[in-house]
Amino acid sequence: MSPPLYDVILTDQIAPGYDRQAVVAALVRLLGQDERQIADLIQSGNQTIKSNVDARTGQEYIRSLAHTGAICRLVPGRDPATPVAADGNPQTASDATDLNIRVISPRPQPADVAFAPIQANRITPAPGGIDVNRIDTPPIAYDAIALLAAYEDHEAEKIYVLIFQNGAKRPYQCDANRIVFNDFPDTKATSVIASLRLFFQMVARHHPALRVDPPTAGFLVGRPPAILEMDRVKYTTMLGKTLSALTAKPVV
Repeated sequence: MSPPLYDVILTDQIAPGYDRQAVVAALVRLLGQDERQIADLIQSGNQTIKSNVDARTGQEYIRSLAHTGAICRLVPGRDPATPVAADGNPQTASDATDLNIRVISPRPQPADVAFAPIQANRITPAPGGIDVNRIDTPPIAYDAIALLAAYEDHEAEKIYVLIFQNGAKRPYQCDANRIVFNDFPDTKATSVIASLRLFFQMVARHHPALRVDPPTAGFLVGRPPAILEMDRVKYTTMLGKTLSALTAKPVV
C-alpha cells in the first residue's frame, strides 16, 4: 500500500519576531518567484506550495521554510494516480470529467462587511433549486448559484458551505450538518463530508457554469475541506469581488 501523501500549505501567518517584508524577500530567494507573487500568496493564505509528498518530505520542506519566518502546515493530499470519489471508492475518468466546473483564482482583498455571509437556517430542496429556509429569501434556482465553497472552521469543529447567488454580494453560509441530504437525490453517503461532496456534484450537474475556488476544487476530487485560516469576511470578500469581476454584472 502506498504511503499517505500530503500538501504543504503556506498560511498568512508570520512567526513572532519576523518582519513581513523580510519574510517575502526570503521566500522570493528560496522559491524563485517574484515579490508580488509571494506577497499575494502570504496575504491570501492557505495556499498550496508543494503537493503530494510523503510526511517526511513535507516536514523537511516546512523546516526549510521556517528560518524565513513563514508558517506552513501539512494537510492530507491526494495521489493523482488514484483519485477518490465521494463515497471513498476509486474515481473513474468519467466521474472526473462529467462536471464542467470553473475554478476561479481569487486575489487578496481587504475585508469588506458588504460581503459578510448571511446565515442559512438549513438547506432543503426546492423546485429547480435549493431553499435556505429564511423568510426573507425565496428559493434559489440551481442556475442562479454563482459559486460554491466549502471550508472547515477548526475552532468550531464544523464544515461550512458558502453559496454565492448571481447578482448579490453576500453569500449564504450553512453548517454542512444542516443540509438535509436525505431529501436531495443521490447525495446521502456514509459521512457528512462525503454527502457534501455529492451535494456539490449534484448542483454542478444542474448548473454547468458553476464556479468554485481552488480549495473547493480539491475537495471535489477527494481532499478534505480546507481549514480556513483567514478572517471569514476577508475570505468571502476575496471570493465575492473576484466573482463580481468575472461576471461583470452589477451587484446589489
